[in-house]
Formats: sequence, structure tokens, C-alpha cells
Amino acid sequence: MDSAGEEESLNSPELPCNQLYLKRRTESRIQLRRRVCFTGPAAAAVTRVSAILILAAGSVSSDSEFVQVPSSVKCTEGQDCILSCTFNYTAGGWDEKSGVIWRRAETDHIVHGYYNNRDQLADQLPQYVSRTSLFDSELQHGNASLLLRRVREEDAGKYICFVKGTRLPGSGLTEVVVVPAPPTTAPAHVTVPSSVKCTEGQDCILSCTFNYTAGGWDEKSGVIWRRAETGRIVHCYHDNTNQLADQIPQYVNRTSLFDSELQRGNASLLLRRVREEDAGEYRCFVSTPRLSGSGLTEVVVVPAQRHHWWGLGAVPLALCVIAGLCVGLWHAGCCRKSNLASSLEQAVSFSDMIEEPSEVRLLPCTAQYTQFNTSSQNEIVTLN
Repeated sequence: MDSAGEEESLNSPELPCNQLYLKRRTESRIQLRRRVCFTGPAAAAVTRVSAILILAAGSVSSDSEFVQVPSSVKCTEGQDCILSCTFNYTAGGWDEKSGVIWRRAETDHIVHGYYNNRDQLADQLPQYVSRTSLFDSELQHGNASLLLRRVREEDAGKYICFVKGTRLPGSGLTEVVVVPAPPTTAPAHVTVPSSVKCTEGQDCILSCTFNYTAGGWDEKSGVIWRRAETGRIVHCYHDNTNQLADQIPQYVNRTSLFDSELQRGNASLLLRRVREEDAGEYRCFVSTPRLSGSGLTEVVVVPAQRHHWWGLGAVPLALCVIAGLCVGLWHAGCCRKSNLASSLEQAVSFSDMIEEPSEVRLLPCTAQYTQFNTSSQNEIVTLN
């Protein structure tokens, strides 16, 4: 029977009073039970719990995985230094509306700004004027590193690299430690960090700077990166072009220099899609018109957090399943209690319609038989 038919049958005056009362009573109890199960403070509590679970699921994110910076970098006073900052350009994207801002973390003052495809230096701290630059051509490849020239003692401190991509923003915090220049008549020609940590599967910059003021740079200058253990070539550049005929096969299409920055003393190597076998020692050799030199650095490859990507889907799914189970169990308990209450009330309503028994008096067997026989005869007469 459909709902309209049920309503018509419930409203029919031909039903006996007791059945009509019970059916209407049952219908009102069902409606009340539905309201209790889906409204009220308990439902509000469940809604709040579900909202918290959804927010927790949506908050799984990794700002530190979008932007990668080293925890600290040592810069020699008086020399140029690269503050490394790379970002996941595949996930974040890059276009003319994207930008990079380097700030001093202690004061939030701007060290270098770049957006709308050009430097924005109107609010730059005076101490950094003409001493900073980005590698503009490498921004679309995820390189937001800052070149800091002629490092001073007051440059020491914490720096924030903030990147706003097409689809993602992110930031990283790094500390610049300024070390005194070695007590020699001239600074070392080539400077590299003792080691650099690279995440497997991501791009990484192997920093290498040289004293272009003392050594100069011309078309005959060159840079060679080698594996220190074997001496084999990782990347080679001279005569104003890359020379990759003798490059180790594992590095093909995975290395590049910042060509436009070579004349400013930057011989850093960009290593793309880092692999486990890339770990080891590398030597950066620079030859200029007046000076030549090399530096040894170690690449430490750390595993990627492989659980991150499936975790973004698995954690919300698990939370939603838990939330669904909680709501289902709560609803089952609620309705079970309501059904029990309804059954009890129906039992009460049935008992209300049954007349209270009169006082029972014990009679002798013969008297009970006589009374029963008389009552039966009276019923027969009434039926006839």
C-alpha cells in the first residue's frame, strides 16, 4: 500500500476506535522517532565531528614539500653566496603572474622581490641594493635561488623564500651563517659547500661560486663538474657552450648550468630528478683567464616521502569511513532506543484500553460451575 493509501486508511471513520487510535499513535511515534534521530543536540554534535574530520582531511598538505631550502648555508665574508631555494614547478606551475619574495625572517623586510616577469626592488632593504639577483631564466624550471654578492657580517640571519606559483604557494626558512674570510692575501677562487642534501625524485642545486672579480671570465673560460670517485664528467662547459660528448650516460638530459650567471661567478649545477645512484662526491673545477681552482662537495640523497601522495587520498577516505561508521552506530542506537520506547508506549496504550479486573473472590467448585453455566446461557440468549 502506498503512503496515500495508508493515510486514507488511517483517516477512515469505519475503523474501530481502538485500531484507529493505535495506528495514529504508531504513526506519530515513527515521525517523532525520525525527528529525534536526525535533529537535536546529538545530531549537531555528529555534524560538528564530521566537519572537523573533513577539515582535518583537507588540511593534509605539505608546504615544505612544495618549496625546498637547506636548513642553513655557510657564506664566506667578502665572497658571493647562493641561498638555494627550489620549488615543485610541475605541481605549482609558473606564469607571468607568479612571483618570488626573499625576506629577512626577523623583520619581514624585503631582500629581493620578483613578479610580473621582472625584479621589484622599490622596497628592498638598503643593505642589499645591487647585491642580489635571481636566476630569471631558471624560475620556470623551479629554481628560485638567490645570489648574494660580497657577503657582509650583517647578512647573517634567517631568510624566508616565498614562492607563489600558478596553482600553489609555499615558503621555506633557511639560515645564513657568515664565516670570516680565511687569513690569506686573496680569497679562495672556488667555493662549494661541504655537502648538500638532495631529495630523491626532485631537482637539486649543487652550489659552486668563484671569484670572478679576481679571476675574470671570457669565452675561453670553462667549468667542469666531475664525479670525484672516478673523475668522469658530469657536465662540461667551455667556449660559451655545453660540451657533453663525454658526459656519463646517467646524467644525460638531467644537468645544466646557469649560463647567464657564469660571468658573475656562479658555476652551480642543476641536477634534475635526483636518483639514489647520484649520491657521492662531486668536484667543481673552474678555469678563468687569470685563475683556476676547484672545490669538492658531497651529495647526500634522502628518500622521498612516498606515502605523501597516496596519503592525501587515503587519510580523508579513512576519516570519512570512520565518520560514517560513527554516524551509523549512533543512528542505530538512537532508533533502537526509540523503537523500544515506542513498543513500551504501545504496550501501555493496549493496557489502558483493557478494563481493570474486578476483585477476585474464591468460590467453591460447585458455585463456580453454576456461575459459569448461568453466564454461558445468558450469552446464548443474547446472541439469539
